[in-house]
Amino acid sequence: MPTEEEVASLLVDITQTGLASGLEFRLFKPGAPISKDFYSELPISIQVMGKYDELGLFVSGLASLPRIVTVHEVKMSPADKKSGDIIMDAVVKTYNEANTSESAGSGTKKRRGQK
Repeated sequence: MPTEEEVASLLVDITQTGLASGLEFRLFKPGAPISKDFYSELPISIQVMGKYDELGLFVSGLASLPRIVTVHEVKMSPADKKSGDIIMDAVVKTYNEANTSESAGSGTKKRRGQK
């Protein structure tokens, strides 16, 4: 999982993967990190436009990145019937190790709350 320092370069990798696939980015909006027990998620809302095969190349390229990247909430709709372009809205998530002290603190709170 990427450290906080590596997240910025991973965001660039995601963008470059889309551009190399022939897609046009219309939206690229990183959201606030979401803390989980042992990791945090960094959701990125995206909207890209291109041909169906270009969208496939993009998703395949994301799977080939050296870091874990997952694709969620995919919605595809035609952009233009003449050109055959498709607009894909999705949330791309990457993951980061949680701070050990934060994880321990959240676990302690859960145990106390369960009494």
